[in-house]
Amino acid sequence: MGDQTLEETSKESGRGSSRRTGIIVVAVVIALVAGGFGAWFAFFRPSGVQRADVESLDKQRGIVDRSMNLYDPLLEEFTARYTNVVAEEEGDQQKEQVFNQESDLIKRESDVNTGRLDAMAHSPVTQEAEIAEAFRRFKEHYGAVIAYNDQRLINTANITRSMGGPCAPLHKDLNVSGENYAQEYVETADSCLLALASAKDKADADTVQLLEGIEGVVRGQRDKQQEVLDTTDDLARLAKRTTAGVAMLDINDALDKVRTTYEDAVKASSTKLVDDANASNAELERVLKSRLDQFGAAGQEGK
Repeated sequence: MGDQTLEETSKESGRGSSRRTGIIVVAVVIALVAGGFGAWFAFFRPSGVQRADVESLDKQRGIVDRSMNLYDPLLEEFTARYTNVVAEEEGDQQKEQVFNQESDLIKRESDVNTGRLDAMAHSPVTQEAEIAEAFRRFKEHYGAVIAYNDQRLINTANITRSMGGPCAPLHKDLNVSGENYAQEYVETADSCLLALASAKDKADADTVQLLEGIEGVVRGQRDKQQEVLDTTDDLARLAKRTTAGVAMLDINDALDKVRTTYEDAVKASSTKLVDDANASNAELERVLKSRLDQFGAAGQEGK
């Protein structure tokens, strides 16, 4: 390090200050120019709703409507793959992997569709009175369809985990003619009932009713088999076993009744959701077309 004069130091300090001042000035100029462009854009953009705004909103309406058709194939694929992995009694890690892979596709689709509805809500077109009301119904009903399909994912997973898991041996693995059938049935039924109780978590009302119906059928048969175990007299035990065996003949009919009730309820609720969504879509399409016709009649692009 050499000696440096006060004058040299002052010159270098001045140059540094000059550079800093220059940088600040440039930054201020850039900010002013950017602000000016922003003000220019805001000032010169035509005021009011433009034809392009209406056309854009109508385009998004069509995209949201068509995207609803993706849910059924996605849920069918999820059901098929998840049912297979549960039926094959794969490890929990494999089941979780398949569940996450397939369910993420549905969740991402719902996130995208929800984002589209939110973006549509920010369109200046939706601020106009007649269109605002039509869009409110559209957003409400299509939001309900999205939520319903998200719930279908939960319902399907819960039913598959219980009926395809701990409950499955009740109708495919147990040997009815075996000496230990009653004991095995009671133990398996207890595991099944626990799984059915857990499956109610986050399930909707229709699915809870289905699970409770299955619980009733399984518990009724389980109690009959418990009576066989509790009877010590050989002749009485044979009579109890015969009674339980006869009851088994009716179990499929009982389960079919529960299943049919569930399917009818699901069909009714899903049909109403779809009908409401279709009606709101048709109404929004109508008012947007009417708004576009106004531009044509006025021979202008703006409001």
